[in-house]
Amino acid sequence: MLSKATSLKRRSIFDRSSTLITINENNVEKINLEDYKKEFKIDKTSLGYIYICKHIKTNKLFFMKVLKKVNLLQNKNTEHVTSEYSILSNIYHPFIIELRGINSTDPVTLNFLFEYIPGGNLSSLLRAQKRLSIEISKFYLASIITALDYLHKKNIIYRDLRPHNILITKNGYIKLSEFGFAKKLETEMTFTMCGSPEYYSPEMLRKSGYNKSTDFWSLGILLYEMIIGCTPFIDSDPLKIYQKINKNKVLFPRNIDIDTKNIIKKFLTSDTNKRLGCDKNGIGNIVDDNFFKGFNWKDLLFQNLDPPYVPKVNGSLDTSNFRKIEDNNEDDYDDVEIEKEKDPFYNW
Repeated sequence: MLSKATSLKRRSIFDRSSTLITINENNVEKINLEDYKKEFKIDKTSLGYIYICKHIKTNKLFFMKVLKKVNLLQNKNTEHVTSEYSILSNIYHPFIIELRGINSTDPVTLNFLFEYIPGGNLSSLLRAQKRLSIEISKFYLASIITALDYLHKKNIIYRDLRPHNILITKNGYIKLSEFGFAKKLETEMTFTMCGSPEYYSPEMLRKSGYNKSTDFWSLGILLYEMIIGCTPFIDSDPLKIYQKINKNKVLFPRNIDIDTKNIIKKFLTSDTNKRLGCDKNGIGNIVDDNFFKGFNWKDLLFQNLDPPYVPKVNGSLDTSNFRKIEDNNEDDYDDVEIEKEKDPFYNW
């Protein structure tokens, strides 16, 4: 059993991280689209596209998320995008991507400007290396846990944890990105199925309501994928994925060490009352798990650790860690303008 002193010391680490976070409040500026040049498209989200763009005067790179307003209105996504903007403009954490600017007055598009993270994403790293070492996986998992803990304390659930949404900085740390499915809980439970099917939690599939518990389940899926190279419940048919999740039979290669196997099993516990991270001690039980024995959480939060992997980045204008997506006339609404009086985004 932990001593009272140990528990207080453990909590103080994360209390000090809150102090670190509040020193740097997010400042979202109103931007002029004419000041930026799109370099190339790198990703498609559920509601739009992400580009690498360059500020013309400073030559500085950014990510820009571009959403077509007519699509948002026709698909009734106004409330969804409003929630995303509200969350992004009110959070700051060293392991969460920063929203730097917004343009909501353009009659065709709604544009979010993010800091540029040059190291690519975890999905690309996994494709290149097939699987990651325990050391690298532990470092990434711990970083994500601190970001989720910060969000959960603000009553925000993330709901889209997967390698594709984890960006790698030039120094080897990570940034959680893509908050399209994040939600601030106004009640104890929410019911929407969203995210990546292989990461769905049993309670999400049951449609009986879920909360931050679903993010802790996703941590188990992510750790499994990083170390083994694939998710534990995999199939080309989504319905069969759901069946496997409900059966919850997780198979491990023989060479997986006991501490890694145990923490994955604790995250992938179908009973949310028994799942690691979900009881009254919350993140404390994760920090104290044998998997993290000897890990320096304080130095992680203040970025004093030497990351076990550092991407190749040749200068501030290097975009080589991202693949270009070809433009294929993505929709029929490119030139559809929304009248100012009918534009719910205009006065953001």
